[in-house]
Amino acid sequence: MEQQEQSFLEEPQEEKLGLPLTIVSFCFPIVGAILFFVNKSKSPAKANTACYAALAGLGVGIVIRVLTMAARGH
Repeated sequence: MEQQEQSFLEEPQEEKLGLPLTIVSFCFPIVGAILFFVNKSKSPAKANTACYAALAGLGVGIVIRVLTMAARGH
């Protein structure tokens, strides 16, 4: 009986990807894509975080590449 009461009183755990995996998803967008597809059905919030981090990392990578190419004069 006590276990049932405790389970009702506990707040549900938030789905969070975690800072280390978010950073890895940002730095290596392919990892974020894999995490997205692994988590999309069971943990949609984790999947969205991984997807957003991967897309942001991809965008930043493209911007840095364009800037370095422009600086070199290509």
